[in-house]
Amino acid sequence: MKTLPTVITLSACLAFACIADESTLPPAPAADLAQLIEVCQQMAVEDQVDNGELQQYVLDCVNDQLTELGYRPVNSLN
Repeated sequence: MKTLPTVITLSACLAFACIADESTLPPAPAADLAQLIEVCQQMAVEDQVDNGELQQYVLDCVNDQLTELGYRPVNSLN
């Protein structure tokens, strides 16, 4: 669970960054996106999210983190 503290720390550091129009935000690098997906999936397990809600939970979690990090949100995790 080493990645969760890293993500939280990065999120806190960038929480006060300027909010830009989503269309002007850069996409997240693939490695960062993969790491966020993994962290959000771990959080879903810890939060005991039902299978029917899992995909939406992870998508919302990833998009929250991407926004806080200054990246463009994604429409899907495929």
